[in-house]
Amino acid sequence: MKTKYVQILATLMTLLFGLAFLREQAYAQSREVTVTRRAVPVAIVKDEPTIKFFVEQYFITEDKIDSMLVIDITSNGFDEKDVLEVYPSKRIINLSESEAALDLMRDWKRTGFIELTGARNKRGQIEVKDMQNPVAQEFFRGMVRLIEQTYKYEGRKLSLFFEFDDKKGVAALQIWGYGSRREMQEKPKSINQFAHDLLFFTRTDTVYLDKPVYDVIYIEQTVTDTVYVMKGGGE
Repeated sequence: MKTKYVQILATLMTLLFGLAFLREQAYAQSREVTVTRRAVPVAIVKDEPTIKFFVEQYFITEDKIDSMLVIDITSNGFDEKDVLEVYPSKRIINLSESEAALDLMRDWKRTGFIELTGARNKRGQIEVKDMQNPVAQEFFRGMVRLIEQTYKYEGRKLSLFFEFDDKKGVAALQIWGYGSRREMQEKPKSINQFAHDLLFFTRTDTVYLDKPVYDVIYIEQTVTDTVYVMKGGGE
């Protein structure tokens, strides 16, 4: 009987050591996991008829529903792989449970959404051409110029989300996907750089006289010069 207890105890000790080893392995692997974020399209549902439709389709039992968020997780249009989030309960519902709701969501169109993508040209500049959205194009150029020239950011990648509300008088900026925390903590290399450069142009002429003149000499001359400045990075 004593031998049997010893065997059971040895087995339990082996299991405990095995669990401890597995936990240590899982912890070591978790330290290699990077937590970041990704921007995805989201549809905000607030009107009563649509909310009622989703309640009936997905058998939602919440007593109070202020709004719903339909989250396009795959960023390729709403389909059965996406989810519905109910507020204020924050309950998550898989969209695959209702084909009728999927048919409705597939007809939703993105409005007020502008996406610009630029690439480096032969001069090494990132440019984008969008004649339909000139304001958005200037936002794009200004942001690229700010990161590349003013702050000299040299990280491998960078993602920004900027929100501006003039009525409330607030703005928000979220930054992720950058190379390391050190790149964000270092002082920018040229943060005090002037936005405009000054150009000084000086011209000197010499007037030769054939013989001495003992009187006041008036020289009238109009000179017009053109200075050509080549458009480039910070020049």
